[in-house]
Amino acid sequence: MNKLILALVSGYILFSSFAFVGCTRKSETELKKEKDSLEMVKYDEIIKELIDSNLIRQRDSTDIYGTGNFDYKDTLESYHRGYSIPRDSLYKVWNTKAFQELNELIRKKPLQPGPYLDRGNHFQNIKMYREAISDYNEYIRLNPGNHSGWMNRGNAYERFKIYDSAMFDYNMVLKLKPDDTIANFNKGNIFDILGKPDSAVMEYDTVVIKDPRLAKAYYNRGTSYLAQRKFKEAARDWEQAIVLNRSYETELRPKINRIRPLIK
Repeated sequence: MNKLILALVSGYILFSSFAFVGCTRKSETELKKEKDSLEMVKYDEIIKELIDSNLIRQRDSTDIYGTGNFDYKDTLESYHRGYSIPRDSLYKVWNTKAFQELNELIRKKPLQPGPYLDRGNHFQNIKMYREAISDYNEYIRLNPGNHSGWMNRGNAYERFKIYDSAMFDYNMVLKLKPDDTIANFNKGNIFDILGKPDSAVMEYDTVVIKDPRLAKAYYNRGTSYLAQRKFKEAARDWEQAIVLNRSYETELRPKINRIRPLIK
C-alpha cells in the first residue's frame, strides 16, 4: 500500500514537472510573440512616418514640372516635347493685363481654342481650379484631339481632389499619346494618395520602362514599395533616384538608412 501511494506521489510530481516545463515553454513563446509584435509596431511607425513624409512631397505631381524641378538631365523643352504646362506660366499671381488680353481674344474669336487653354493655365496657377476646369472644358470641346487639354484638366481635377475625373483625363492622354510618361506618373501619384500602392507600382513600372531617366518615378515607386513592406525594393529605387538626381541625397539617404535594418 505504501509503495502504491509512493508511486502515485512520484507520478504526480513527475507530471507536475512536465506541466510546469510546458507552461514555461509556452510563456517563452508568448514572450517572443509579444516582442515580435512590439517590434512590428515600431517598424510600422517608422514606415508610416516615411510614407507620410514622402506623400507630402509627391502629392502635387507638378513637382516634376517647370524650370528647376524637372528630373531630366536634358532641357526643359526636350523634356516636355511641346506640352503647354500650367506651371510654366509667367503668371503665378493674378495678372489683370494677361486676363484682359485673354478675355478680349475669347470675345473676338470664341471658336479659337488656344486662349481657353492659356486662361485655364493662368487660373490653375493661382489655384482657381473650378475656373480652370471650365476653360479646359471649352478647349477640349473645340480641340478634343490635343492631349494637352486633357492633361491640364486632369492636373486641375487632381488638385481639386476629384480623382475619378483626373484618372479619366489621364487615360485620355494615354489614348491620344501612348508614349506619354507624365499621365502614368500622375495616375501612380493618385493611387498612392488613395492608399493603393499595388496599383501605384504598376503605373510607375510603366513610367520607368518608357523613360528610365525620370528620378521622381523611382522616388515615388520607392514610397509605394515601402507601403507594401518591400524594403529592399524601396531602398533600391531611392538609391536610383539619388543617382539620377543628386538633389535627393540629403532627403533620401537618412530614409534609406532607417529601413536598412528591415531588409531581410
